[in-house]
Amino acid sequence: MQEDELKQVVATMLMLSPDQVGAHTSLASLDNSLGEAKLRLAMKRLGLVVPASLLRPANFGELCDRLGRAPAEPQPSVIRMDASYPSPVAGPRVGLDLQEISALPPAHDYWAHSFYEGTFNKSEIAYAIAKPEPRVHFAGFWCAKEALRKCDERFFGVIPTATAVEHDKSGRPYFVCRGSEGDQALPHSLSISHAGGIAMAVVMAIFPAP
Repeated sequence: MQEDELKQVVATMLMLSPDQVGAHTSLASLDNSLGEAKLRLAMKRLGLVVPASLLRPANFGELCDRLGRAPAEPQPSVIRMDASYPSPVAGPRVGLDLQEISALPPAHDYWAHSFYEGTFNKSEIAYAIAKPEPRVHFAGFWCAKEALRKCDERFFGVIPTATAVEHDKSGRPYFVCRGSEGDQALPHSLSISHAGGIAMAVVMAIFPAP
């Protein structure tokens, strides 16, 4: 790992100059799921693949230390939805997520921007950029993916592009899981809203007893 390259990436994320980034530079503003995703994708651009659990360091020095010690551990690309995979506790489960729309990075080309390319499926990008305010819809998709993880822990650790929000003929959103064998519609109910600079998503599923 080249510390200078990492410093440049972190400086950009914190809107600082690289010479302002030192060992004690706080990364508190990245201590959330969106910040973690941005940091994970930045590490990917530097050729580093590390466990997501290591990507909420308190400061730049801790980040360098963790990356120096972290073994490579790629995220699974898809979830196994077969009967052999452990299911959550039986009964209804709900996941909820909120996100400030302005926290998503601005982009001139959403197709080429590393955050959007690494977080959203091509169909999601195509849908969002066809709207007057793409980041509003990207924020809704982001909340949906986070709410899915909170509703169903089987999706923790699965890369964001493995799930996608699609829309039926009436415009209602639903989830599909992208896999080598094609798309699989998920049984989870999904609702997405956005107003006042905030996006929100609620995911619900009822899991049968084993």
